[in-house]
Amino acid sequence: MERINAPRPTGMNRRGLRLWAMLLMMLGIVSRGILQNRVLGMGDATNMQMLEALLSTDEGMAIATTALVMQALETMAMPLFCFLLVEGTQRTGDFAKYFVRVLGVAVLSEVPYNLAMSGKVLDLSSRNPVFGLVLAMILLLLYRKFSKPGFANVLLKILFTLSAVLWCGMLKISDGQCAAVLVAVLWMLRNKPLYRNIFGCTAAFACCLFNPFYMISPMSFLMLHFYNGEQGEENRLFNYLFYPVVLLAVGLAGMFLM
Repeated sequence: MERINAPRPTGMNRRGLRLWAMLLMMLGIVSRGILQNRVLGMGDATNMQMLEALLSTDEGMAIATTALVMQALETMAMPLFCFLLVEGTQRTGDFAKYFVRVLGVAVLSEVPYNLAMSGKVLDLSSRNPVFGLVLAMILLLLYRKFSKPGFANVLLKILFTLSAVLWCGMLKISDGQCAAVLVAVLWMLRNKPLYRNIFGCTAAFACCLFNPFYMISPMSFLMLHFYNGEQGEENRLFNYLFYPVVLLAVGLAGMFLM
């Protein structure tokens, strides 16, 4: 009886965080894959060209503004996914299987990502962001391997983090550098929620160096502030297939708008 009448924990569980991250991510995919690439016809546009389109006509202003806002909101998804990744590596009973699942999503998403972002099956100009999470998982594995205190291990962790950032840049992984930086901070302060949120916000804002839209990304830590540590009901198949399916849907929709 005590168990039945026990009050439910307040705040947001992991399922809630994941659903918010998915929604924000979907906004960015629709923004770039439909509004920017197809409606505005500016698939390779720079931020400055987007601003020029914003000022060209009233209709262009409305569409370009919507696209820019949606892309800015999308950046709030990466800190959430990075947090969930750190949490997942702590909770999983089999790191190898978890890694293979994330790697599988990255590989499965690449062709749909190319279709949605550029309308091509093969596009070597960028990799999808899940590859950034794959490298972040390797980074977390190295952190755990060299977890003992000491100057040498601290120095190694710094070198591992810098290497991950460089590899993401060389492999042209979209938002991969941001993923490496955020995972490093979130892991380091995983047991100190207050400092995690403060320095996580700082790291998210610093990601503006890689992507100017990340100016809004610190707002995602408002959600993390209300995280209650509970799992919530999860559908693993839905979680892992959501990203490639949305990309494929946007890519196919874009083909009809060409």
